[in-house]
Parts: sequence; structure tokens; C-alpha cells
Amino acid sequence: MHKALDGDLPTIPSKEAINRPDQASILKHTPEKEFLAQIAPKDVKNAPIPSYDPGVFDNELLKLKLYATVNDGVVKEPEGNITKGTYLGTQVALTQAYSKIEQTFASLFDVLGIEPTLPRYLTLEEQKKLYNWTSYPKNEDGTPSDYPPHLLTIPPDQNYTPFGIFNAIGLIQTQVILKKLTPDEDGFLGKTKKWLLEKERAVAYGGEPEKGMKIQDVVDYNKFHRKWGTDINEGGNIGLLDDWFSDRRFADQQFTGTNPATITQASAMWIDEFTKAAKNGGYDKWVTALGKTAPASLFVQDGSYFRKACGVTDPEAALFNQEEGSGENWCVGAVTLFQLYDDGKLHPIAICLDHKGSMEKSVTIFNKRMSPNDSTSGEKEDWPWRYAKTCAQVTDWMRHELVVHLTLSHFVEEAVIVATNRTIPIDHAVHRLLYPHWYKTLSLNAAARSSLVPQVIRDIVGVSPAQASSFIRDAYDNYDFVGSYVPNDLKQRGFPNTEDGLKTPRYKNYPYVKNMLSLWTVLRRYAKSMLEISFPTDASVLKDEYIQAWCKEVQSSGHMPSFPSITTLDALIDAVTMCIFIASPFHSAVNYLQNFYQAFVVAKPPSLCKTPPATLDALRKFKEADLVAALPINRQREWLLAAQIPWLLSFKVEDDRSLLNYAASQWYVYKYKTSPAEAKVRDASQRLYSDLQELQKAFYYNSTAQDKGAVPYMVCDPGLTAVSILI
Repeated sequence: MHKALDGDLPTIPSKEAINRPDQASILKHTPEKEFLAQIAPKDVKNAPIPSYDPGVFDNELLKLKLYATVNDGVVKEPEGNITKGTYLGTQVALTQAYSKIEQTFASLFDVLGIEPTLPRYLTLEEQKKLYNWTSYPKNEDGTPSDYPPHLLTIPPDQNYTPFGIFNAIGLIQTQVILKKLTPDEDGFLGKTKKWLLEKERAVAYGGEPEKGMKIQDVVDYNKFHRKWGTDINEGGNIGLLDDWFSDRRFADQQFTGTNPATITQASAMWIDEFTKAAKNGGYDKWVTALGKTAPASLFVQDGSYFRKACGVTDPEAALFNQEEGSGENWCVGAVTLFQLYDDGKLHPIAICLDHKGSMEKSVTIFNKRMSPNDSTSGEKEDWPWRYAKTCAQVTDWMRHELVVHLTLSHFVEEAVIVATNRTIPIDHAVHRLLYPHWYKTLSLNAAARSSLVPQVIRDIVGVSPAQASSFIRDAYDNYDFVGSYVPNDLKQRGFPNTEDGLKTPRYKNYPYVKNMLSLWTVLRRYAKSMLEISFPTDASVLKDEYIQAWCKEVQSSGHMPSFPSITTLDALIDAVTMCIFIASPFHSAVNYLQNFYQAFVVAKPPSLCKTPPATLDALRKFKEADLVAALPINRQREWLLAAQIPWLLSFKVEDDRSLLNYAASQWYVYKYKTSPAEAKVRDASQRLYSDLQELQKAFYYNSTAQDKGAVPYMVCDPGLTAVSILI
């Protein structure tokens, strides 16, 4: 047997060496049984269609006239419209169309030089001409802006050129294509639609209500008739758990779900309000229990501000919307009270279904289960309480999707990107440090504003498009950049902001905060090492004209007054760390679990399909049929769109786009560089990689330390965490 030539030469890691090809493996056939098991299905009806062939798909778009045209310099939107289609066919088409929309903006931004495929050196003056702000808070015509300040997609000097018209054609298509590909509710065909109709007919015409749609029907459909996914959970979703509807799973999501970032210690006001509601509702046991409960153990998810944020002045007005071709949808601003026990268990106490200015004017129900240790035997049939939890989930869907995810990660980061490119040269230390964390973000955001929000989200939420825009603006306008630094955020929300403080059993089921604090510490240490190369003192930061201009640009043109005025090295390190944190671990945490928790739509719907009960007595009479009526179970179009959003946004991060690979890549680039400054970059990159690799193990142990039966929480693994907002 031949041996390696020299022990000093590069060798393949042992993990990879096991699968290294050799003569025997090259000449070996796959065993017949194994080969035949993986060939295509015999019948084309059973052939999986992950996506349509691009040529076939484009031919069909052309045949159906789903393309924009230009006549005498005027761009007209596509005249075609799909009126009939199957659920699966529409799902595949939407996935492929959205991918094409992203490609459209990526191509546009490549040509413009905003996100070039090959890097281009631009002077600061050239950057300023390229990166322009949209008007905010009002458009140039005086109407309210739909979105926070962001990149003007087509620079002003290109609007009326052939180049501008060419791009306008493409942009017009992105603004309507998803909607035109989605049939109205009556246009859905196929076996699932037939099954739904048979269920409806049995109730309406057959006098057989017992054959009507049940929650268990949806559970079984999800288990046996649903396609699998390519997300971080490999297509699994919460509906596959036998107790997906339970208090335990509902509570767990506040700590490890799609939105683990807003649960906050209850104020004295909220404790007093819920105590009064318990008295008014006749919940005497809860009145006594709340009086004995330590205030520091009570937490809330607070949606009481929804109407104000949506621009609705009447606190009792219904939040309602119906788009053409869709059903009636209601939104609610629920407030949920939880108790956190010393052993780490979080338990839901009460839910105000929809806060209408005061608890007295709202419906508030209390849990029959007084503690997480009470019997769970009645949970499945407790329809009033299950309806209340659904209301809380609708509120959290809105807050997560439009605020925490879209605004506080995508749009906040975009404002920083635009401001940076307008004030800091490409070869400046701050620009070089942040640039890798902005890969694809601007084109991705442009695609979302053009298509995902106006063509999908507006169809499935219970607020009007104008109210949704107001909701987004409110989140942006009230954002506290410095207050959102991880240690500051934890303190404000009533949690320890040190690793030692989080080690107690009380927080064992909240791995998100442990992971985020660790990542903040590691990223800040890295940012410090990198920035100190160019800025060794506070004075060097203060006298840097570009950093000072950067702060003013974000605060003024970016309309983010909470962005710090940076005069010290520590302040610069914190601000840069926050920019990286938002783009990488924060966005990953609130994005990549969406398919698991939201694809099974009944577990977390985007809206209610029936008006909420007006009184507690009415709620207490709720049966299964009332919950079914509130869910989009019989609305294939709405279900499809609600399930499509998490499907589109949860594809697993490619290995080469992870935070861990970023650290390794930079180390390899600087491996043999010799200048003192370059050696410092190499050392900082090596330390970052080492720290992140250690965090992989720490996050595994944080996940396994949760109570038995908890959903594993590995979304923050640096090997899975995206280096930028790239989906």
C-alpha cells in the first residue's frame, strides 16, 4: 500500500477520508435493489415536481400572456390571469415565480452596480449617486410611504432612458405575477378541493354535521398528504406532534418559536388589569393565585397597541380586511399573561382576545389549568381556550412577520446599508467589516416590497394595505437601535443579561437568549479586534469624518434617531456589532423556523376567518365548529398563501453562506499575509472561527438542557446561521 508523500503536505480530514474514492469504489456498481429503489416512478402522475422546467414554465407564462408590454413608451401590466389550478401546481408555480422575481432584482442590481456579481471599486461620490433614499415618511405626492426609508430601486438619472423603461417592464411583472398566478378560491381544482367540498356538502345538504370538517382531519392531511421541505427541520412541522395544540407547545413557542424576542416581564399595570379581569369573569381561584404570585415571574406578549399602530383611532373598531378573490379576514391585538416557574416551565394564565382600549371592553379568558403540572386530559376538548390561543397566535403572526422579521431585521439593516454606502468609502475599515454581511439583502428586500408583501401578505392578514403599511412604519419609527443591543434588550424585557445570570434552571427552556448573548459576546470581540487595527483610540474614532457622517445619515435621512452618535471606540464597536448581529444571528433566529411553526396553518394562522366573540359568555359556549370556522381550513387559496410564505423563506442556508464559513474564508485569505495589520486580521478570524466552533457545542447543550420532549433548538448554530439576510 502506498503511503502519503510527506507528513507536512495537506491531508484530507478524517471525516472526509472515509468517503475518499479509490479504485474499488470507482469500478463498483450500485447494487440492483438499491438502484431500482431510487429511479423515477413508473407513472408520471407520481413524479415529484420540485419545480417546473424553466423552459416549460416560461412557455406557459407567454401562452397565458403573463408578461408586461410597452406601447408608445407606456408600460402595461400583463393582461393574462390564471383562473383555475390545483393546489400543488399553484404552489410550485408560486415558488418558481418568486425565485424569478428575486433573480430579476438581482440582475437589475448587478447591472446597476448596487450588488454586482464581480466587485467594482466606486468612489464615495459614485456611491452617493447610486445609493439614493426613497421619500419618507411621505411620498413626494404627500401620501404616506408604504415602507420605511430604503434604496430607490432605479436611480433618478435612469428613469426615462431605454434602460429605465427596460427595467420598468421587468418591475411591473414582479408587482403582479404572484397574484395573477394564484386562482381565486372558486378556481382551485384537484383531489384536495373535491375532499373539502364533500365535507361541506355533508353538512350543508346531507344533514350529517358529524361528517363536517374536524381539526383532526387537518392533522391527518398534514401527516399523510403534504409535501416535505428543504428547511432547517427538513420539512417537519409542529402539526406532526401529538400535542401541537397544548399549553406546553404554546408556551414553548414564546421562548423557541419564530418570535422569541418580544416576551416581556409584566408591568404592575398589566398584573392589575388581569387581576380585575379575573374578578369580573368569576375566576376566583385565579384572583387568589395572582395575589400570591411573585410579580417578577409574570410575563406578557402584548398586542394591545395594534390599533394605534395601524392608524385606527377608534379602540373598539374591528380590524378587518377582504381582498378581491379572498375571504373575510379579521386581525386581533391579543394580550397573553404567562407565569415563569423556577424550574423553567412557562405557563399561560390568561388571554385577552383583542384589546380594545381597556380590559373592561375586551374579552379575557383564563386557563382552566392552574399550573403546568395540572392534568392535560381536557386540553384537546377545551375549545374556548384553544380559540383564545389561536387569537394569540394570530397576533404573534402579525407582530413577528411584519415587525420583528420584516421591519426590525430586513428594513432596519437596509437603512444602515444605504447610509453606509452614502457616507463611508468602500476601502474604509467599517465598510470592509460590514460588507460581507449584506450579501443579497438589498435585492431581496426589493423583491419582498414588490411582490411578497403586496401580492401575498395583504391577501391573508386582517388589516387593510394602508393599515399594514402604518403598522410597519410604527415599528420602524419606534425602533430603539441602542436599546436593542442584546444586553440592553434582555434587561429591558426582564431577563438576566449575563451568562451567569442565565445559567439558573429558570431559563433552561429559553435557549434563544443564551445563544444570542453568547453570539453578541463573540461578535463584539471580533468587531473589537478588527476595528482596533484602524481605530486604536477614542480620539481616532471622533476625528474620523466618515464615521461622523455615517451617524448623521442614519439618524436623519434614515429616520432612525436612536442610532448612536459615535464618539468612542466602544460605541463604534457596539454599533458595528449590532449591524452584524441583525444581519446574521438575529435574522436567522426569526426567519428559519417559519416553515416548522407556520406551514401547519391552523397552529398559527395569519388572521381569523370569522369575527371574534363580543362577550366572555359567547366565548365560553364555543365548540369545535366555532374554531374550525375561524380557521382557513376551507379556503384553499388562503391556506396556500399562508403556507407558502414560510415555505419560501425557510430554505436551509448553503454551507458556503454560513457565519462559520465566513470566519474560515477570511482566515484562509489572510493565512500567508505578512504585514502587521494583515496578521491581526488573520488572528481575529482564527479566534472568531474558534469561538463559533465552541458555540456549536454550547448551543447543542443549551438545546438538550430543555425539558424532556422540547423541540430541539439549533437554529442559532453558527454552521446553520446565515452570514447575511439572504432569504
